[in-house]
Amino acid sequence: MRYRAEVEEIIKPLTLSNEQLGEIEALLLKSFNDGLRKDTNPVAPVKMFPTFVRDVPDGKEKYAEGKYMALDLGGTNFRVLLLELNADQIHLDSEVYAVPESIMHGTGDQVCSLIKL
Repeated sequence: MRYRAEVEEIIKPLTLSNEQLGEIEALLLKSFNDGLRKDTNPVAPVKMFPTFVRDVPDGKEKYAEGKYMALDLGGTNFRVLLLELNADQIHLDSEVYAVPESIMHGTGDQVCSLIKL
């Protein structure tokens, strides 16, 4: 506690006002919207791709037969799914791996080494 005033003085220039935070919020929102728009996406500073689900399956879907892999790297788990689609059946295999604490707090290279196949 004895250094509190000194620390507060040092970080004072890093403190943002509500007005500055509002400006940052507006710039981020504009960047996100530019990233979503087809005409501005190529030059947008933040690339955004609309990946939301637009409809639910109705049973009439057509798919290409074959094997498909999905990888989901969350904060604590790495999920690997292998989906095999055939004419009359669907087969799913999945595995969940715990992400070690050292990798959670490590470098991007360490994270990538976890998912190398």
